[in-house]
Amino acid sequence: MSDPLIAFALKLPLALLVFLVIAYAGTTDKRIAGVLFTFPILNGIAIIASPEPVVVADAIYPLVIFNCVLFALVISFSEKLPPVSALPRSTKLFARVATWASVWLAGAWSITDFRAAIPGAIVLFVAASLFAFVFIALCWTKGASTMAPAANGPSTHGTRFTAFWMNGTGLARMTFFVLAYAVLFFASRVALDEKWVGMASALPLPGFFALAALMDDAEQTGDPDGRAKLLPIRDPLFLGPVLVIPFNWTFSHALLSALPPDRVLGRYLLLLALWAIAALAVLALVPRLEDFLDKRRS
Repeated sequence: MSDPLIAFALKLPLALLVFLVIAYAGTTDKRIAGVLFTFPILNGIAIIASPEPVVVADAIYPLVIFNCVLFALVISFSEKLPPVSALPRSTKLFARVATWASVWLAGAWSITDFRAAIPGAIVLFVAASLFAFVFIALCWTKGASTMAPAANGPSTHGTRFTAFWMNGTGLARMTFFVLAYAVLFFASRVALDEKWVGMASALPLPGFFALAALMDDAEQTGDPDGRAKLLPIRDPLFLGPVLVIPFNWTFSHALLSALPPDRVLGRYLLLLALWAIAALAVLALVPRLEDFLDKRRS
């Protein structure tokens, strides 16, 4: 099996898993889903596979901030970006993902092309942290319950997750995601510079699909406030760069200084450990932040 096929066989299950988890998380706790939109799954795989991990990580830092801005705009103006209300349901997800991805490509291409003029990790981390603090202080959704009501009976997350995806609509979404991801992955293989590999790995395709799926489900409920109930996803979005920037910096520099390419097992064990730490941080801190701010705003 050639290297591109090996990389695709590794990345696709992870990308699909991120998509499935984020979309389901949005039905249980919208603010956790908001942070997961930029969780560094594909970033980590791109960094570990690159002969220049620091270059790839460096290319990702400003892009993850741009991703958050784009998600915030899309969630804030879900009816207009793009205007899909007149389209049949079967084409809405495609229209949304295609539009968002096109806008992302234009913005990311410009950012990557002028990356040398953008500050490095430390400056971006400090700026992202300050912006996240101000955004949360000013824009936190008041009086919003982001937790799904408890289901009747002995239903667990496992059974609800399966029921959410193992139906005609869920399987169609997964199929569409796999096809779109395959096209984008193999198109990115023509990149001649590692910074473009970093750009490709920063495309938040799982998040785009998950958000489009959540919007579609909200519209199908018939609730006139369905779209407004997605606004809490936006609340912690800008914590994403605060997580991703130190994650990518730590991982890329560890690979460069202590784990050469021949230490394959060590590299993947470190990646799994950092993923576990990042996931635990999200699951432990976001609900506490949510509880604290909801009580202050109530």
